[in-house]
Amino acid sequence: MIKDLPKFIFRIITSLLLGSLFIYSVIGNKYLFYLLVISFQVISVIELRRIFPNIIDSILWISLTLWIDGIVLIYLYKYELISNLSYFNYSIAFPFILSIIIVMLIMIIKNIMNSKEFNNEIVLDKIVKEFFLFFYFIGALTLSFILFEIKNGLLLLLIVVTNYSHDIFAYFVGKTVGRTPFFNNISPSKTFEGYLGGVLFSIIIGVILADKLDLFTLGQYKILAIIITIAFLCAFGDLFESLIKRVTNIKESGKIILGHGGVLDRIDSLVFSIFLSTTIYFLI
Repeated sequence: MIKDLPKFIFRIITSLLLGSLFIYSVIGNKYLFYLLVISFQVISVIELRRIFPNIIDSILWISLTLWIDGIVLIYLYKYELISNLSYFNYSIAFPFILSIIIVMLIMIIKNIMNSKEFNNEIVLDKIVKEFFLFFYFIGALTLSFILFEIKNGLLLLLIVVTNYSHDIFAYFVGKTVGRTPFFNNISPSKTFEGYLGGVLFSIIIGVILADKLDLFTLGQYKILAIIITIAFLCAFGDLFESLIKRVTNIKESGKIILGHGGVLDRIDSLVFSIFLSTTIYFLI
């Protein structure tokens, strides 16, 4: 039995609206897609600042985010690397790797310049946390610009649908037949039965969608590997953010998405899936 049915229905409606907007941006309007991604990045920075007020410099982070996005997009278009990418090309990785190096140097210099206020252990801890958080949450969304250029955005659509199919069916199966706790110390509401249900249904939906979108032409084993990996591992991205919120004593990252919380609450598993999918697609 679902508690608070009106709230549940409201969440479903919100999800459908957001999903429709995303699908339209991928299929019909790439500039809307760019705007959505950059907006999510900026909001994510603000939410991370709320969670880690002593680590995150929101003005610096937003500036770095816009700079990296600009470098990646300009580089993709300037060198015409956007025509159905099907193999790893070091030219594709260059702007992203260069951005990682520059951001790392900026964060190291910034924290060392402020080191008089803290002991060395705290400074090192801040550098590591800031660098990791930036590229885990913000960097993954920048990678989506590259994934968007593969098969006219259809591969990215497959990644997103497979990811959220797991979320949806893990929730329903868990609520219906869930009994066995799944990492109860991190997320008490998750069950092993729900996890298995999410895995099963996301694989089925992912395979059907890949076939309908003719994505197996990119490499049958490669696409299957992406679908299966997302199905089994995307839940750990969700658990990672749950761990962050539990450690920092925060229930939701924000309230901007009605009925769902913050942007980080919605993309927690997706950023994990984007990193996994990018690695599999270009390196297998």
